[in-house]
Formats: sequence, structure tokens, C-alpha cells
Amino acid sequence: MNNKDQVKNTFFQSASQFIKKNIKNLIIIFVIIFLLFLSFQVYSFYKINKINNLSVTYFTNKNLDDAITKYSEMQIISNEKGFYSILSKLELIKINIENEEFDLSIKLYNEILDSNEFDNNYVSLVAIHGAYNFIDIAIKSQNGKYISNINKFISLIDDSLDNYIGSKNELLYLVSILSLKDDSNYKNNSDLLILYDNLINNEKISFEIKERVKKIHEFYIFI
Repeated sequence: MNNKDQVKNTFFQSASQFIKKNIKNLIIIFVIIFLLFLSFQVYSFYKINKINNLSVTYFTNKNLDDAITKYSEMQIISNEKGFYSILSKLELIKINIENEEFDLSIKLYNEILDSNEFDNNYVSLVAIHGAYNFIDIAIKSQNGKYISNINKFISLIDDSLDNYIGSKNELLYLVSILSLKDDSNYKNNSDLLILYDNLINNEKISFEIKERVKKIHEFYIFI
């Protein structure tokens, strides 16, 4: 027997002895690994199944004619985590605004915006949604009660996201007008006029937004 065969035999003998001595520990390790793998599979299946169930529940209840049942079901979904929780809260916000329950809508917006579940893109979208909604409410009610909330929404729109630069600038312009004590102060408000000029001259802002802002500007200039 040459040295190579002796080394092989020695290795196999050592390995065999090691396995015999540690067979119980090895079995336990393999069982633990298997259970961890199985648990992960079960959890993944549960999570996917739960998301699917939430999806069905959300879209089923979204179109309900029974307003009370719809609201109740949306509240249940809103207590979950994830995408459908946000959709249900946005649906609840819509219902509350229609019912002039504005404080409840603010509370739901803040729940979405203060959570750490979503990236800046989603936060910015929800913040824009909230800001436009409450600017509309402030204009219709001629009440400046929610200006601080609108400013909070605007502050959460990420400046680094080019897609939202136009919306953020338009919202800043609109909330500045809402903050005027008198419409005639528009012409003499240098900060507001600078904001207008910067918006009009910003190449990243769409033509549609610029046209909307121009019409508002012309209205106040010729008052």
C-alpha cells in the first residue's frame, strides 16, 4: 500500500470515527436546519396567502353600496401592514372628506406619513395627495385651519425626486396664497412673487402646472 492509499484510509477512518461520535449532534443540526427551512416556507406561504386575501377583501368591499359595512371593512384592512393597508386608509380618507370629517382624514394621513414602512417615493405621493386635498378644502371652506397640516405634507415631498418638483412648487405657491391676510397683498408680497418667478422659470416643471399658476397669478395681479 503506497502513502497515498494510507492517507485516504486514515482520512476515511477519522471521518467515520467523527461521525460515530457526533451522530446525535449532526442529526440535531440537520433537523434544526430542516425546521428552519420548513418554517420559512410556511411563513412565506402564509404571507403570500394573507396578501392575496387582503387583496380580495379590499376590492370586494371597495365597491360595496352599504356605506357602513364598507367603512367597517376598510378599517379592519387598515389595521394590517403593507400596501393594502395604505389603500384602505386612502379610501377611508376619501369617505371622511366626503362626510366633512376632516380631522379624521388628517389623522389617517399622518398615520401613513409617520410610518416607516415606505420609501420616499410613496411618502411623497401620499403627501402630495394630502396637500392638494386640503388646499381644496381650505379654498372651499375659506378657512385657514389646516394650513399647518398642508405645510407638513409639503415638507415631506422629497426634493430629490424630479417627478414631484412641479407639484411641490405649485403647492408651495398655493399655500402661500392661502396664507395671505388679504388678496390685495399678493402684488406686494415679494416672497410669493419670487416663488412664482422661480416656478415659471424652472425647466423641470411641466407646461400644464405653469399654465395653471399663470392663470392664478394674472387673476391676483389684476384684482
